[in-house]
Amino acid sequence: MKLLISKTSPYSRKVRILVREKGVDVTEIETLPFDDEDVLHKANPLGKVPALLVGERAIYDSPVICEYLDGLDKPWLPAGQAAWRQKTLHALGDGIIDAVLTFRMERIRPQEQWWDFWAMRQENTTGRALLHLENIVDELGEPWGYGNLAVACALGYIDLRAADMQWRTHAPKLAKWFESFEARKSYQDTAPQE
Repeated sequence: MKLLISKTSPYSRKVRILVREKGVDVTEIETLPFDDEDVLHKANPLGKVPALLVGERAIYDSPVICEYLDGLDKPWLPAGQAAWRQKTLHALGDGIIDAVLTFRMERIRPQEQWWDFWAMRQENTTGRALLHLENIVDELGEPWGYGNLAVACALGYIDLRAADMQWRTHAPKLAKWFESFEARKSYQDTAPQE
């Protein structure tokens, strides 16, 4: 299997961590999503990373890839009703990433083009999600699991792209929970490289 990634993408990072934690044999191929790369566009017509190539078939969006790889052996995603809780946490983590990415894209445009209302909306979304996680931190559990994989990658992405949000100050219990993930080799080995 081949995994098309960007090393700064938190969506790619989720899959890269899962691959390392589960010991799946996958070759990583770095791509540049903002360039017109034939390899990436052939694998995913949306031009987004990650994309997993399994033979001639491409699997994409990161939650789909995570479910596929997780299902290969000893799944993190539980069966039955418990799966919905984990999928919801995964969606929450992805939603935080989406909001931070949108906020960042707004702020890298020329300042005269900034739409402050839109940026504030993304910042507020991120804040509400962090407050929710702070309130349910005792339910998150450790170590890696399907839901907290996305949450941990989202927190790391805030550190990378929106450090001025100072999320640890506003969510100290969540920050303490996050420490065990930051210490793991799979997390450290997939740290974004600018």
